[in-house]
Amino acid sequence: MLSKKIVEELWEIVGKENVITDPIVLEVYGIDASPYSSIPKAVIFPENTEQIIKLVKLASREDLPIIPRGAGTSLCGGVVPVKSDIILVLTKMKEVIEINKKDGYAVVEPGLTNGELQEILKPYGFMFAPDPSSFSVSTIGGNVGANAGGIKGVKYGVTSNHLLGLEVVMPDGELIKTGILSPNYGVEHDITGLFCGSEGTFGIITKIAVKLTPLPQSIGTLLTFFTSLHDAGQAVSDIIAEGIIPTTLEIMDKITAKAVNEYINLGLRPETEALLLIEVDGLEAEIPGTLARIERILHKNNCISVSKAQTPEERELLWRARRSNAGAMGRIRPLNITQDIVVPRDKLPEMISTTQEIAKKFNVLIGQVAHAGDGNVHPIFLYYPWDHDELERVEKACDEVIKLAIDLGGTISGEHGIGIEKLKYMSWEFSPEDLNFMKQIKECLDPKGILNAGKVIP
Repeated sequence: MLSKKIVEELWEIVGKENVITDPIVLEVYGIDASPYSSIPKAVIFPENTEQIIKLVKLASREDLPIIPRGAGTSLCGGVVPVKSDIILVLTKMKEVIEINKKDGYAVVEPGLTNGELQEILKPYGFMFAPDPSSFSVSTIGGNVGANAGGIKGVKYGVTSNHLLGLEVVMPDGELIKTGILSPNYGVEHDITGLFCGSEGTFGIITKIAVKLTPLPQSIGTLLTFFTSLHDAGQAVSDIIAEGIIPTTLEIMDKITAKAVNEYINLGLRPETEALLLIEVDGLEAEIPGTLARIERILHKNNCISVSKAQTPEERELLWRARRSNAGAMGRIRPLNITQDIVVPRDKLPEMISTTQEIAKKFNVLIGQVAHAGDGNVHPIFLYYPWDHDELERVEKACDEVIKLAIDLGGTISGEHGIGIEKLKYMSWEFSPEDLNFMKQIKECLDPKGILNAGKVIP
């Protein structure tokens, strides 16, 4: 519990209406989209950079751990307190400061959501390419913190590929600017890249310069079903090997597809073991030929049907179904652990097939959905929280799947971040020397360890 003196200082900085200390309300901010929870000491809603500077200086003076938070969509406990932290919720900072159509960039505040930014950019003929499944609520600041990707990652990459500069409040309250926001742009080191994916452990981002991508002239979308998850995975590898770069290449296994189909009818056939959702964009004249090449590959890999979205409404329905998978899985079990592994694309069939075998070995339910075009697989481990035996088996299966990904030359996280959940796996992937170097960077930038303490580095 914070002292009365500190609470009054917080009131003075941001206003009493922007400080929450009510224990009941604090519980709401002690969770994110992961199974983890812990109640913070206070929740603050800063409205500008100057307030954040004052808050950070206060936290540094009093050795109070603080966590920058956006919409709380982290799937790995990224914004769950570890040390009864103070949480700074940045959702009131959502101004679009500049849209530069000529040079193709925008400068925004961190609390703006992906969905809001896309709607603002449409009239200008642009989009912000990173497109996480939680785009309607996830914030641009959160995208930067986790280096999020999403369904368009196979063609457009992740947030770091579209990040041009940052304004950051450092752990001592100093304000720095990087990239195109820096007066030294062009001669500085890649300081912007240091903060992208750091999960709020190095500084609090207050302004973000993002690269804009022109809206495509035309889009084609295919939905296809397979009787084998392995065949679906092989089709993904073959499409990429053919030199085709789809905008999106998403895979769902039977468990996930069935749950989604009960929410939005996809016409799922009883024998379906996997589905692929494929999209290409570009010049209108190119799309039919590209789709025809993809269809040939799908049939070669034994697909049982292929259908094309005929209208924008049909296309949106398919993507709404894809984005609904997290909620739809709640029909099967109330809780889940969603992992975020990445493997080389040619190892994808082995990864998803062996994950099925691991599920059988431990007698657990594992749904699989993946940004398959870039090898990013999300195994979803389903469980009842009151069934301790099932949870124990889920944790063992989870460990084995993570180890498999590493053994296949992959990594433990593609876009969700490390947070709390993956801390124990860091030493599986990184050497003691690697981890020590990471600790040195953290200690150099945040010697008191007040920013998002207990995350990322074990």
